[in-house]
Amino acid sequence: MTEISRRNAVLGTAAAAFAGAMHQADAQSGTRADKAAIDHLLQQAVGGGRLPGVVALAATDKGPIYQGAFGKRSLAADGADMTSDSVFWIASMTKAITSTAAMQQVERGKLNLDQPISGVLPELASPQVLEGFDASGAPKLRPAKRPITLRHLLTHTAGFSYDIWNANTARYEKITGLPGIISCKNDALRTPLGFDPGERLRHSHNLLAAATTL
Repeated sequence: MTEISRRNAVLGTAAAAFAGAMHQADAQSGTRADKAAIDHLLQQAVGGGRLPGVVALAATDKGPIYQGAFGKRSLAADGADMTSDSVFWIASMTKAITSTAAMQQVERGKLNLDQPISGVLPELASPQVLEGFDASGAPKLRPAKRPITLRHLLTHTAGFSYDIWNANTARYEKITGLPGIISCKNDALRTPLGFDPGERLRHSHNLLAAATTL
């Protein structure tokens, strides 16, 4: 068994046990004994160096019923302790959270799936499509055939491309000095599109744009 599969097995076991314990705690109104058992479970998961740290929170419609933090934020010997307010970079896992939040706003009538997203995100008011580079190396840009919508962003059909998978996007960023998506800066939204909105699907940072509308 590889180190990754061992870690995943530990995580899976801990998650299943935690879920079961929380179900029992909720049914019993979250007694001190239940919480102590969950603390022990998570401490075991962190112990032995198999997991550097963990933060757990469970809540019902009445509010939190469990909260705990164990281990370290860093593998360094002097790493800071995990706390209940530790900030985590969860990368592409934000896509599911953003999509859910966006659809909630659609249900409430605050966002529209098919209207130009520029109404709430002016940075995308005039999208440009990158068609390549001329003989001198200058980018060849043209206006997109149609505006970008929230539907395009949520379905990865807006036209954006990750620079790690698209050589033209990476080259454009290098020429212009625009930051890549790994920078987590809104300026990354100024990167030109690889195709017209709605014409094809390409997994990319579309949901970063959607997140800025919420």
